[in-house]
Amino acid sequence: MSGARPEFALLAAELRALRERTGLSITELAGKSAYSRSSWHRYLGGTVLPPWLAVRSLCRLADEPTARIRTLWELAEATTSGRGAVREAPVAVVPIESTVAADTAVAPERRLAAPESGAGPRRSERGRWSVRAWAVACVLALCVALALTSVWRRGGTPEAVPSGTPTPGVSVFHVGCVGGACTGHDPGVTLCGVEPQTLLHRLTPSGAGLEVRYNPLCRAVWARVWNTRLGDRLTLAEPGQPTQSVTVHTTHQLNAFVYTPLLGLRAGSARLTACLARSAHAPATCYRVTAH
Repeated sequence: MSGARPEFALLAAELRALRERTGLSITELAGKSAYSRSSWHRYLGGTVLPPWLAVRSLCRLADEPTARIRTLWELAEATTSGRGAVREAPVAVVPIESTVAADTAVAPERRLAAPESGAGPRRSERGRWSVRAWAVACVLALCVALALTSVWRRGGTPEAVPSGTPTPGVSVFHVGCVGGACTGHDPGVTLCGVEPQTLLHRLTPSGAGLEVRYNPLCRAVWARVWNTRLGDRLTLAEPGQPTQSVTVHTTHQLNAFVYTPLLGLRAGSARLTACLARSAHAPATCYRVTAH
């Protein structure tokens, strides 16, 4: 199995974070599980898909609920097993190509059909859509699982309220900003990155993964990519709003999520354009999505 698959890289990054949380070395981890040190090296490096029992054992050691990690594991497993080989249902996302700089909004008349991957042997008519269909299903399942986990833990629906405001009988989740006040801020620092919704999940023609994420408590969106190359530039734009962007500058970013600052949403729906370009002046691959 190749470690180049973005689904493998995403799963491996999560497993490495769990291993760091346990405080165990790889040798100690092997001693507390049924899997060898060399096997854990491959699993954590993303070169081999770990068996689910190995992933579950690591979750238990890290005291991590399995629902979110199970979804990521199934997404990676689907790329090798060919499960879910069905045609993808229509979604409200229009892939487009841009021949302008990545931070420029793309005109609607430039919409084109979704690009096909040119790497590897040609798939059958049904098989070509298997990974994309499975990715959409897994993202939806992950959103539902996280929402149910949140309600179960807190005994109710989370609300965005000012910090320091007591609510008798309910543990309330506090976010650092709401709406336009979020623009330009970091999703992690503001806690808007906790339990977000995924509006868009795509594998770009270059092999990078791209997502647009939304937190309804913050009423803010951001974009993120992985499996990138040095010089890659990601932008997220809405007409009338400042474009948010990030560029891959260092090698340590190549094996991690790289994400834009937040873009706070105004009242009503927002027409967003997320673009990934190989450099600041290179043509970009762009996708449009609507957030409500």
